[in-house]
Amino acid sequence: MEQKSTNNFLGCLPKAVFLNLLIGAAALLLGILLGGPKIYISLTSAIITFCFLLILYIAITWWSIWALAKAGKNGTFVATGPYALTRNPMYAAIIFILNPALGILFRSWLLILAVLPIYFFWRICVRNEETNALATKFGQAYSDYMKTTPRFFPNLRKINRILFYGAAGILIFLISFISLNSSALYLRWVVWETNGEITYDKPVPKKALFPSLSMSETADLSNQSALTFEDVYPANPSLPIAETRAASYNDSPDSIIISRLDIHTPLVMASGTTQGQLNEALNQGAILYPGSALPGQAGEVVISGHSSVFPWVKTQYGQVFTLLDKLQVGDTVSLVYNHRQYDYQITGQEVLNPNQVKIFETDQPLLKMITCWPIGTSAKRLVVYGELIK
Repeated sequence: MEQKSTNNFLGCLPKAVFLNLLIGAAALLLGILLGGPKIYISLTSAIITFCFLLILYIAITWWSIWALAKAGKNGTFVATGPYALTRNPMYAAIIFILNPALGILFRSWLLILAVLPIYFFWRICVRNEETNALATKFGQAYSDYMKTTPRFFPNLRKINRILFYGAAGILIFLISFISLNSSALYLRWVVWETNGEITYDKPVPKKALFPSLSMSETADLSNQSALTFEDVYPANPSLPIAETRAASYNDSPDSIIISRLDIHTPLVMASGTTQGQLNEALNQGAILYPGSALPGQAGEVVISGHSSVFPWVKTQYGQVFTLLDKLQVGDTVSLVYNHRQYDYQITGQEVLNPNQVKIFETDQPLLKMITCWPIGTSAKRLVVYGELIK
């Protein structure tokens, strides 16, 4: 916050705070009326993040007040502490820390996006009600200060070149990562109300998330893939084969059904384990990995699917397993195979290195679902386990 004249100590603070609250309230109200978009995180995660940002906001505010109290007792010009980095550290903390913190607490994307108009209102208020008054009071010293010190954003290049280029690199990476994985990230982080209610521990069904299945369906094939699906375990035709368990009849084509995630996707066979063969199959749906057991048989049924793909990959199934980690112990996953439905109950999940993922021999009919993890990378594998119950 810039130093205030004696006759106008608070400067534009009351007006700017009022406008800030007005815009924030409007964003929250609009979110209620539209039913979103809401940030798809749990309340616990929202509170923890809010508290962290609130502590940061309080620290910057007290640092600014301390600098003013220490150097400005006699009404002298203050350009030390946080004021050496930015002319308005307290205002910047309100705009870029406190507002997003409240947006996360209320789980409102609109409140976070409202930071942009809030910033411009603060900027206008400061320019119209403080800048000229301070320039008149402190003269050339303040004019020189304005030339070297940004209004809200610290000049990282001036502070430390390594810090500047590091921050620039991170920004470029984030923009690229979000652009290339926008569909999957939207699915993971954005949720809308259904019938006036949001359940954060259960994904809200998305309209036409994956196309409906039909016997005559043909998928758009592509040999490209956003993520490298490594051949981390070989086909194993020597797995023990048991009698197929009794299963209910289902006239649907081969498919995987996960009600919790609103997934009803084709279950396809990969023609082999080469990179191209796996990618081609993954672009048609979820794949039954070559060498694994068949649904209902003793052994591990291994199902793989995309968690994200690049925008130029022409497939309708690029986000089949984006929300796979949202499955909980006790949830049911159904596999329709040869017009028989086999229900598996989820028993757990873990994240492994690619070379740790294997097909294990077992006499039990088990399910193992695998996808690249985290979203947008192939560094790890998310593995979700289940056992046959019907």
